[in-house]
Amino acid sequence: MCGGSTPDTRRTPLLAACVLLAALALAACSGGDGGGGEPSPAPSGSGGPERVTYQAADGLRIIADFYAPQDGDPAPAVLLLHQFNGSRAQWADLIPDLLAEGYAVLAPDLRSFGESTTIVRDGEDADYRLQNLDDMLFDVAAAIIYLSTRTEVEADAIGVVGASVGANLAYVASGAFPEVRATVSISPSANPQGGVLLGSDISSFSPRAVLFMSDETEAADAETLAATVAEPVDVIVYEGESAHGVQLLANPRAKPDIRDWLAANLPLVAGE
Repeated sequence: MCGGSTPDTRRTPLLAACVLLAALALAACSGGDGGGGEPSPAPSGSGGPERVTYQAADGLRIIADFYAPQDGDPAPAVLLLHQFNGSRAQWADLIPDLLAEGYAVLAPDLRSFGESTTIVRDGEDADYRLQNLDDMLFDVAAAIIYLSTRTEVEADAIGVVGASVGANLAYVASGAFPEVRATVSISPSANPQGGVLLGSDISSFSPRAVLFMSDETEAADAETLAATVAEPVDVIVYEGESAHGVQLLANPRAKPDIRDWLAANLPLVAGE
């Protein structure tokens, strides 16, 4: 099914298509917000964060920070997916680098974390608690749909950077959504709890253009997933580090590595 109550994603072989169609239907019916949140905001243009609200296909209301590209022209956007028990605040150190490069940025609180803790059911708000990690892919689809409503964004040129569970979501996004052109997966798991976090049961799943980043302890997970990715693909292991997810950003090489990967695979000038 593609609407109504939260589907059991483990039994939905066409999850990516279902999510996109449901999200598009919700957007069409409500002017881009899915019916339960605030209207799509006007362009910010100031370089500062704009708090935005949009709705996933299952009714989850997502709170995010949107940053318009600093030069004012439409640009590719980078979607930031935080780790489990985290929030969009985890990306505070990376966002200035992405803006300085010229990208738009969207940093949501994933379902059940930060401010994204309300779901709309039968027109009524209810508290939400995450039960199935696979449902987090709804959040990725909703973010891509939201970015398509922003005039500041080149909607067919999206990059995704994720950490921990967000790293798996980023990996899956690379093979499930054609709008995603480049991905950075920081400390992914090769054995996550949710099958969809490996792309299972997603029709025509074909991950591509992924940079995996890991410390030495979790390098095997990154290398296992990298073996499933079409070129371009790379694995960077930070030797001597013992850090997971966003902790790796403290390494002085990490942010330049992310910038270089995006510059090569998510160019700011069309046709590069």
